[in-house]
Amino acid sequence: MRVPNAILSSCEKALSQSMDNRTMIMLARRLLPGYDLHERTGIPSSVAIPNQNAARQIIRDIDRCQMFLDFVLLLIDFSDQGKGIAGRKISIPYLRQILNGVYKMGYIYDHSNRLFVENPSERKTRNWGTLKDNIEYTIAFLRIDIVGNTKMVRKYSRAEIEKAYETMRDLFINSVEKRNGRVWSWDGDGGLAAFCFGNMNESAALSAMDLLHELFIYNHSFCPIETGLQVRIAVHSGPFEYTSSNEELQNSETVKKVNEIEHKHTKTDHISVSRVVQVMLDTLTSKQFTEFTSSDRRAYYEYSVGFACD
Repeated sequence: MRVPNAILSSCEKALSQSMDNRTMIMLARRLLPGYDLHERTGIPSSVAIPNQNAARQIIRDIDRCQMFLDFVLLLIDFSDQGKGIAGRKISIPYLRQILNGVYKMGYIYDHSNRLFVENPSERKTRNWGTLKDNIEYTIAFLRIDIVGNTKMVRKYSRAEIEKAYETMRDLFINSVEKRNGRVWSWDGDGGLAAFCFGNMNESAALSAMDLLHELFIYNHSFCPIETGLQVRIAVHSGPFEYTSSNEELQNSETVKKVNEIEHKHTKTDHISVSRVVQVMLDTLTSKQFTEFTSSDRRAYYEYSVGFACD
């Protein structure tokens, strides 16, 4: 990530005009443990470092280590707009200019999680522009699988199958991304999506419901498959050590669990959500799901498209 020089300059001024060396070093060590300002500048420890020089070196090192956004989050926390650090709050000059600069770089501030994430109207990457490899996060996963793939491949032409499956993939991507989720994999007849911000469980459940509704309309209007596409969808959330590798992704216990719920405990054309998801849903959404006990004797909650009767 390239940070414009004008923003880095504003950060230098923000530090040098609001903090002494000791405070600046304390801030730097939150991101770079053991940070030694004298060693980095080459100035002997017996010689005082001017504030401006100290700020310039710290910002240069933060940028070099690709921790600029983490640093801005610390500034927000430390400022009178945040909760403070160690009981202290400081008025940070140029903070508004810095935040405007971050926005122009394509990031927005997620207040509920206190993180910068990429602006989805500008770009959509797998990690929202903020998740880091080998760091554990809580993720809500949505798993979808098309039922009876082998039979359909034998019965229908390749062109018909490809057309239907391409539409299914597009519906999947649209339902996920409209709620700031990310599709992490698509296998041709199924896929996995992830949600990480805001009420991630609610977003995942609503995306699953939206997908089922859109598929119902497609099956009864344009689908070239006579019986329509039938699916199973599952939602589960839990700890996940972020990785950009699809192979390593499958080793996650949380991913294994959502796969299990979809494959073993979900009926055709139904959505199943785990208990950890259900308890986090808004009341209106939660009421749409019915509890059931599966073969593993655990409680799950299911939803399917129904018709209201007078």
